[in-house]
Amino acid sequence: MSISYAHLLVVDTDESRLNALTEPLQTNGWYAVTTCQDIQTALYNLTSSAYDLVMIDVTLASAANHEFLRRIQTHPRLNQLPVILLATPSQMDSIAEALEMGAVDYLFTPVPNILLKARLTTHLQQREVRAQALSCLNAFNSMKQLADDLREVILPLGIALSAEKNFDRLLETIVLEAKAICNADAATLYLRTEDERLAFTIMRTHSLNLAYGGPDAPAIPFAPLPLFLPDNGQPNHNNIATYVALTGQSVNIPDVYNAAEFDFSGTKAFDKKHNYRSISCLTVPLKNNDVIGVLQLLNAKSAVDDHIIPFTIYHKLVAESLASQAAVVLTNHVLRQRQESLLQAERELEIGRRVQAEFLPTHIPQPPGWEIAFHFEPSRVVAGDFYDVFYLPNNKIGLVIADVCDKGVAAAIFMAQVRSLLRAFIQQHYFLSNHNLMAVESPYVVPPELSQFRAIDFSALVDSVMLTNVQVGSNHGNYNMFVTIFLASLDPISGEFIYINSGHLPPLVLREDGIRQWLMPTGPAVGLTPDARFQVGFGCLQPGETLLAYTDGITEARNPDNILFGKERLRAILSEGKRPSTAADLLNYIVKCVQTYQYPAGQYDDITLMAVRHQPSI
Repeated sequence: MSISYAHLLVVDTDESRLNALTEPLQTNGWYAVTTCQDIQTALYNLTSSAYDLVMIDVTLASAANHEFLRRIQTHPRLNQLPVILLATPSQMDSIAEALEMGAVDYLFTPVPNILLKARLTTHLQQREVRAQALSCLNAFNSMKQLADDLREVILPLGIALSAEKNFDRLLETIVLEAKAICNADAATLYLRTEDERLAFTIMRTHSLNLAYGGPDAPAIPFAPLPLFLPDNGQPNHNNIATYVALTGQSVNIPDVYNAAEFDFSGTKAFDKKHNYRSISCLTVPLKNNDVIGVLQLLNAKSAVDDHIIPFTIYHKLVAESLASQAAVVLTNHVLRQRQESLLQAERELEIGRRVQAEFLPTHIPQPPGWEIAFHFEPSRVVAGDFYDVFYLPNNKIGLVIADVCDKGVAAAIFMAQVRSLLRAFIQQHYFLSNHNLMAVESPYVVPPELSQFRAIDFSALVDSVMLTNVQVGSNHGNYNMFVTIFLASLDPISGEFIYINSGHLPPLVLREDGIRQWLMPTGPAVGLTPDARFQVGFGCLQPGETLLAYTDGITEARNPDNILFGKERLRAILSEGKRPSTAADLLNYIVKCVQTYQYPAGQYDDITLMAVRHQPSI
C-alpha cells in the first residue's frame, strides 16, 4: 500500500530540529507539514484540522504528567492518531513512559532521511489499514443498526403513517420521526407542485422552538422554490433541495458555510435572523418512481455530548429508507384523495346528467298526420347539444335543435341557460301580446305564401333569439362561448313553418327522391355579439317530406385515419334509395352509418338529430 499524501504535525521547541525534519519531507512533496512549539497550540491544531500523524519532542509529550498524550487518548476523533516521539538515546526512560501512555514509536534525532521516510510510511500504512478496518466495522454496525431500525422502527412507522387520515398530521409525523431517528435539530419537508416548484410544507427547529406548517402551526412564510430557472428554463441546480428533487440523489454536506457548490444564502439569512448556526445538512428525495418531494435535515447532534456533527452513512441510509416509506404513503394518500374526488365528480356528473335530462322534453308532441323524432347521444356524461319540442299558441309546434361550442359540464350549464331563455322569451312574447301589454305592434309583414302565420309569430321567434343573444353576449361574453340554434314554428294543419337559423348547420328538407332544400343560416351564432340581427325564413313541408336537422357531431365524426364524415357523405346516404322513410328509422339509419364509419375510433362529439315527417296522404 503506497501513501501518496499525508498531513503531519511536528511539535518541538528546538527550531533547528524542526527545520531539519520538515525540509526533506516538504522537498520530496509527499507530505504537508505544520509545525508548532508548545502543547496548547498543538492540541488546538489537532482539534481544528485533520492530521494523519504527529511527531513530538519526548520532553513536551511527557510534560505535565503526559497531558498531551492523555488528551489525545481520550479524544474520540484523535485516539487513533499515531504519535511518534523525537528523542535522544539518553531519554530512554521518558520514551518508555510515553510509549505506555499511547505513543506508538520513537526516533532518535538527528534522523537520516531514508529512515525517517521508512518509519513514517510504515505508521501511515498501519493507520490506513486501521482506518479501513474501522470503516468496515462502522459500516457493518451501521447496516446492522439500519436493519434493526428497519424492522423495529421504520416499517412499523410506515404502517402507522398509512393509517393516518389527516394529511397535515401525516406530513408533520414524517418530519418529527425523521428528526428523532437521525437525532437532528431541524427538519424541513418540501413537496413538488404541479407547476414544477418545490413548496415548503413543514418546518421544525427544536433548539429555536420554531414550527411552521402542519395542523397546528402557522403557515410557512417562504415562497416555493422553482425547479427550473425562470429566465432560461434550465434545471435549478443552485439550491440543494431543488437539485435533489431534480436528480433524485441524496446530498450530505458537513458544513453548509463551506459548501461552494450550492447557494445557501437563504439558510444564512435564516441563521442571521434567528441567531442560529446551520452546520451539517442531509437532503434526501421522497421518491416513489418519481420524486414527489424532498426531506432536509439540519445539524445532527452527537449522542455523547450533544454537539453538532456531520450526518453519517447510517443517517443517510435511514433517512432514505424513511423517505421511501413516506413517499409511498404520501402517493397512496394523494391517490386516495383523487379517487374520492373522482367519485364525488362522478356523482355530481350523474346528478348533472339527470338534471340535463329534465331539461329535454319527456313527451314529444305528435300532431295528427305527423311524426316527430329525436336522437340524442352525448360524447360525455353531459352534453352541449340540446333539442326541444313544445306547443305554441294557435296550435303551432315549437322545434329547437342547438349546439354549444364546447363539450362537457361547462357546455351543459350553458345549454341549460340558453334552452330556458329561449322558452321563457318566446312564451313571454305571446303572453304580453295576448294581454295587450306589448308596447308596439309587430313590424313584420307576413309573406303571401303563408296562410297560417301572423306577424306576432315572426316577432315571437325574432325576440326570443335576439333577447337570448343579448343576455348571453352581455353577461357571459368573457367566457367566449356561443351556441348555434335552429328554432322553428310549425303549423301542423298546412305544413307551413317559419324559422331562424342562427349559425347552425343548414337543416334540409327531404322528399322521396333526395334533398329538396337546405335551410341556410339567417343570422350569426347566439352569444358572438350582443347587437346581432336575425331574419326569419319560411317554408312548407308537403305530405311525404321530412325536415332533418342535426349537429356537427354527425359531419365531424372521424374515422381511424382522422378523416371527417362530412356533409357530402351525409348527402350521399340521404340520396340512396334504401333510405328509411319513417322519422325514427331515418335517424337510426344515419347514426348507424356514422358509427360504422368511425369504428373503431370513439365518438368525437355530441350527436343530436331531429326529424319532422309530414305523413303522406292516404
